[in-house]
Amino acid sequence: MLFLLAEYYIEGKAVMNTVTVMIRARLSGKYPYLPAVRNGNGRLKPNVALVDGNEQKVRGRYYLRFTEGGKRRFEPVKGDAAAAAAAAQKAELALKAKAVGIGVVEESKCERIKLADAIADYKAEIKEHKAKRTYVAYAYALDLFVKGCNKTYVDEVNRGCVMAFAVALKKERGAQTVLNHLRYVYTFLKRHGKGGIVGRNDWPKHEAIEYEIYTDEDVRKMLEACETLRERSLVLFAADTGFRYGGVAHAEVGDIDFTEGTIQTRSKARWGFTTKDHEQRINPVGDSLLEVLKQYCPTLDGTLLFPTRKGKPDKHLNRTLERIAKRAGVKLPKKPMHAFRALYASLRKDLHKGQWSPSAFPDRCGA
Repeated sequence: MLFLLAEYYIEGKAVMNTVTVMIRARLSGKYPYLPAVRNGNGRLKPNVALVDGNEQKVRGRYYLRFTEGGKRRFEPVKGDAAAAAAAAQKAELALKAKAVGIGVVEESKCERIKLADAIADYKAEIKEHKAKRTYVAYAYALDLFVKGCNKTYVDEVNRGCVMAFAVALKKERGAQTVLNHLRYVYTFLKRHGKGGIVGRNDWPKHEAIEYEIYTDEDVRKMLEACETLRERSLVLFAADTGFRYGGVAHAEVGDIDFTEGTIQTRSKARWGFTTKDHEQRINPVGDSLLEVLKQYCPTLDGTLLFPTRKGKPDKHLNRTLERIAKRAGVKLPKKPMHAFRALYASLRKDLHKGQWSPSAFPDRCGA
């Protein structure tokens, strides 16, 4: 049991050994320590810090700030907001006990992190930093895990818990789904120092998925089959940027730099869209795409390149590609948009060498 005196006083003077949770994040090329923010119930808001007196989402590592022996110290914390809060509580109790001359004999159970609380904090964090579909996948797997796990605290989770979860999944789901769910849960457990509880041979065996891919001839045929300037712009845009589906659907006129010959993908708060890892990416593109976009952009009423009739991001672009592929006589991939990304990734080396570029395709399709 961890002992603390009821009054934290020494010779009538109060002991002021408080521990503050900080986040060290990059701001304007520097890495300051920023105070972490707590919500109304006292729990830390995942990855939220005070920047110039205002709450702001940041990406960084948690630290504990405290004074010991008259010197200010910063101690790094492994894990997320829940781990940082638990570490702060433990450190503050230990400092107070040390100040009044009482040693720490045994950690109190109240300092341990409950599995359900840790998962709730982790879900809140990934909801802010992952795409919606990614968050849903993680949340579903974690909810299944905590529902079937009979452990109360994170430190009680062991190999048996993970293997039992895998067995339960295999009864109702395919090998790839089982593997994905285990990966999501394992990523969470690694945050809490549980990365070594399963070995390499514990992972289910599966066949790697080979994504369908267009050939350069397929892209040529699709360009020839385009009936509108919008269709032609979409095919060239997807092929020449290699953007993910969300990046294409939320692309805006302002993302194009006609002078530099580049197009960027970035988060769009207005539409609730965030890029992978919240990173902006700028891709060089060919002249053919830029020339088509110079004709296409003036025809748009809003900022989006591929909007719906109501001016919102078109989340059904695959349907457009399906129609084009059907007219072109091209075999339709299971994921029409992703097939462009796979093509771009597989030929990236040659593209950088100038040996291949979708934008170099003959200009055979009229507006």
